[in-house]
Amino acid sequence: MWNELPQMVVLKSPGGSTWEVQLVRDDNNTLFFKDGWKEFAKAHNFKENDLLMFKYTRDSCFKVWMLSGRNLCEIAGSYFVKKSALGKNDAGENSKLKRKNTAEGSAKATGNKDNSELEDLDTERASRRKNRRNSTGCGLRNSGAEEKNRSTDDTLDRVPPSEADKERALQMANRDLTVKSFIVVLKDCNVSQYYRLGVPAPWSRSYLTRKHQDMELRANGKKWIVRFNAEPRYGGGVFISGWSTFAVDNLLQESDVCLFKLVSQKDEPVIFDVSIYRAVPEAAHLPSHKTPKV
Repeated sequence: MWNELPQMVVLKSPGGSTWEVQLVRDDNNTLFFKDGWKEFAKAHNFKENDLLMFKYTRDSCFKVWMLSGRNLCEIAGSYFVKKSALGKNDAGENSKLKRKNTAEGSAKATGNKDNSELEDLDTERASRRKNRRNSTGCGLRNSGAEEKNRSTDDTLDRVPPSEADKERALQMANRDLTVKSFIVVLKDCNVSQYYRLGVPAPWSRSYLTRKHQDMELRANGKKWIVRFNAEPRYGGGVFISGWSTFAVDNLLQESDVCLFKLVSQKDEPVIFDVSIYRAVPEAAHLPSHKTPKV
């Protein structure tokens, strides 16, 4: 397969932004990223010892996951890196878009084509939102009746955060990050409908035993018991029952940042102190949640 890779490939960051990068091969048959890699690395502000994982998804595209060299937790800021368009090749053409247009057999832009492409884009975005709910960052899906019967009205009276607000919350959390803590930027599936939260696998393998167990979350002087379902195959795990109560009681919203600091791992239950960094100022955080129905 590696011998069939094209000269230009696409790198896709966790936030969905894409960069076109040249792929070269040396005399030892080792592959390197060349033209375009510097821009990709600079945009994501990589540090020495950061760990990158590449997954080839066909169509000349690599999905890239980014882990901090400090604690091997996913770099939350990678979800906020934005880029308006793919990089251009030396000929000044966007080769991925060119491949798409060629495959569709269209050479001219028409009003009908523009409308159809917008419809396709809306469909693709809806599909991505659905897939994100099932991704590892949101935890594993529960096949039981409890998950199917849950509902929430968490979108009522909601104040959307700006990009500056999101970045501010993340920076505040990063300042408090330690080796025995991890950060999660909350997604929709963490705070509505399924109410699941995935614990980063590299961190979990280092500090948690690979077994299903109850854990204690402490925040604002209160305590909550949540169930942690371990995933032995990958080393991570998911907060399931009890997490919805924690999220609702603390008025968590999408794009808020939670820092989980391990307090005790020897005794049971394992204890975390949870610090919450609001993407929207607390004055604008309206109590829009309703307790999920079970």
